[in-house]
Amino acid sequence: MTDDEAVLTIRATGHRPALCCVPAISGSPYPYLPLAALVDADRPVLALEAPGFDDDRPPVGSLPELTAGYLDTLRRARPDRAYALLGWSMGGVVAYHLAQRLRAAGFDVPALVLVDSIVPTLVRHPEGLARTTRFVLDLLATSGQPVEPAAAVLAGLPAGSTPEAAFTALSRAGVVPDDLDPSFLLHRYALFDAHLTALARFRPTGGYDGPVTLVRAADSSAELMRWDELASDVTELVVPGDHYSIWRDGGLAALGRALRRCLSDTDTDPDDDHGPP
Repeated sequence: MTDDEAVLTIRATGHRPALCCVPAISGSPYPYLPLAALVDADRPVLALEAPGFDDDRPPVGSLPELTAGYLDTLRRARPDRAYALLGWSMGGVVAYHLAQRLRAAGFDVPALVLVDSIVPTLVRHPEGLARTTRFVLDLLATSGQPVEPAAAVLAGLPAGSTPEAAFTALSRAGVVPDDLDPSFLLHRYALFDAHLTALARFRPTGGYDGPVTLVRAADSSAELMRWDELASDVTELVVPGDHYSIWRDGGLAALGRALRRCLSDTDTDPDDDHGPP
């Protein structure tokens, strides 16, 4: 990771178009670390980090603005001619918009992989304590922590409880790890809140005619992932597990097989001239 580029290089070497991973709502690049063992060794892999995740940059509350920043970061970090894109959850929505921007600028996007990503206009986004609860449960589930004790504490709070009051209650109840103290949770919640606001306000337009692979968790709703209404060439692959367990154990192995399949199906010859030099 470099301070200037906010990119986590998971694998630096390889001759195929780099697999560029867009962070989920947490803004963290680290959930993508398992991809080092899932993707063929001849492909570089990198993950972007959201402004404000681990630096002093302010969080970005506009999805087009967030995408523009990622595009600039990506071009500085790796000035290639072609990029394979992958995004999990909200990261898939941003990756979709990023693919549109790259193709409009003349670059090749040989693969766009949406991992269990809901179309943002097909769901109501939570507010108030429900938003705080979603943040906490997402944070715990992403790291493989149990969510039920925290959910029980949050369910017992008054409906108008502030995030700070909720985080203090969780800390006092001892249902979150010690390193997730209220000040840390408030910092990360500010980023989550900005990203959820950006997601709720975003309306995808323009369509997309490049190859898209939707990798959906078997336990997730297919009706909320109707990317075929926004793209003309969508292949859906279903892997066992839920939104979080697909990054662990058997779900992770199935995710790896799905990724290798869609990347090999859409690879371009690295010696071909695609896009601006």
